Amino acid sequence: MKPSETSAAWTSQRNGDKLAFAFDLGNASSPAGSFSSVGCAASCHSNLGSSVMYPSSGKVDIWNWDLALSSPLGYAVDMVANTDSLSHDNGNRLYYRNSNGNTGRSGPAYEWDGSTQTVTLPNGQSSILDPAFYLFNKTAFIGNIQRGDSIYQSATPPGDCVSCHGSVGQGGSSSIINTISQNKKSRAALMASMDNIADMAPYWLPLSQQDRDDIVAYLRGLSGVPGYYLNTPDGSNADIKAISNLTPIQVKNAMLPVTNVHTVYQLLITRKLNTTNTDDAQFDLTTQRSYTFGVALMDNDGKNHIGSLKETLIFK
Repeated sequence: MKPSETSAAWTSQRNGDKLAFAFDLGNASSPAGSFSSVGCAASCHSNLGSSVMYPSSGKVDIWNWDLALSSPLGYAVDMVANTDSLSHDNGNRLYYRNSNGNTGRSGPAYEWDGSTQTVTLPNGQSSILDPAFYLFNKTAFIGNIQRGDSIYQSATPPGDCVSCHGSVGQGGSSSIINTISQNKKSRAALMASMDNIADMAPYWLPLSQQDRDDIVAYLRGLSGVPGYYLNTPDGSNADIKAISNLTPIQVKNAMLPVTNVHTVYQLLITRKLNTTNTDDAQFDLTTQRSYTFGVALMDNDGKNHIGSLKETLIFK
């Protein structure tokens, strides 16, 4: 689908490999039928053939495991679909859109602050997030990308980065600079490295601090800033724990010569039977042992997915 905004700007897509479970929260239904009879189809197709992702009536508890946004911190995203929205549960969320405006085209609000991104997983173990892929420890993104583009493309020094590095950082007489590995350097470290390259002195050293910040903003656009920033969830948003066999940096990336070694995703999701939260489906085994649910799989495409109709969870 072509975005309505101009393509000559930032972009941040929402796709990724995902696995979603749906449980009835309040007599959900759609033109396909009631949740109790058709399961998942009642939870996300209020008009058959449309891309509307919520029911015509009632509401549904959605458990959503996302390759890029769930696996790094060990949670699944906990959401509620009702008749007019798909919203996150109460509490601090697992992730937020890294945008300084209302659209993904408006540019990032944050970049990596340069500190080691150590996180504590739900099982108490620690993990370090690679800043080339994930944004957790953040600082405000600064610089004007359009002005940085102008300085980068200037025909004479200072600036004039294009003559050595190519029009979009693809490389020329000097190195390629539009790879995601550039995100492994903080802004301060990137600038310090350029301060110490003798061949760059005529182009870089005469620039003002504002000029340098603007050029780095442009370089961030070439290499890509994570479109979301991660956050340790709490409240109802922290109900669902998820452990997988995934090593995120082993997933194939178009800009890196790395292959996905995972032929099959293996995922273990755990949650209390009764969370006491009103935005969660509750499982009371003293009154009911059988629960209808649905499953949806998304192959790097959030809208065009495959799903089961009616599945039944039985506690024995």
